[in-house]
Amino acid sequence: MSTTITPPPSETKLIDPDSLGFLIGDIARLMRGNFEREIEKVGVPVTTSEARVLVHMARCGAARQNVLAEYLGLAPMSVTGFLDNLERAGLVVRAPDPADRRAKIVTLTEAAQVLLDRIAIAGQQARARALAGLTDDQVAAFKSAALAIRTNLETARTASRTEAGS
Repeated sequence: MSTTITPPPSETKLIDPDSLGFLIGDIARLMRGNFEREIEKVGVPVTTSEARVLVHMARCGAARQNVLAEYLGLAPMSVTGFLDNLERAGLVVRAPDPADRRAKIVTLTEAAQVLLDRIAIAGQQARARALAGLTDDQVAAFKSAALAIRTNLETARTASRTEAGS
């Protein structure tokens, strides 16, 4: 016999399962899963996590490992493991940062560019599935709103770091 736990009515009003935070989290999770399936279909010879690292590197260019970890929202140690595998596969190179020899700058190799083309195809297919049935105007409005939200959050994060450092 299973029982269902029902929160008190006052608590259910506080949590909206379709609030912006839940929607963004759900969309991100579902997009990631959709992308993973597409990556498998196009036969990319790296894990989906490693593919995400390559895509973010293509987005931000040569970067320190810790900066890349922040972009990905991952722990630096996790990114180090992915980079170890990608370096062994000849897809990235790491070199000392001239400004700080303790830090490493990660750069994509030419071999990674070929792989990124295949990853881009998977990304296009994943986006097409996600946007099915939406008009161009709806997609443009969503993208505009999402960009504004990202800017707001990045501004708030920068301000918070500035306040913490002063």
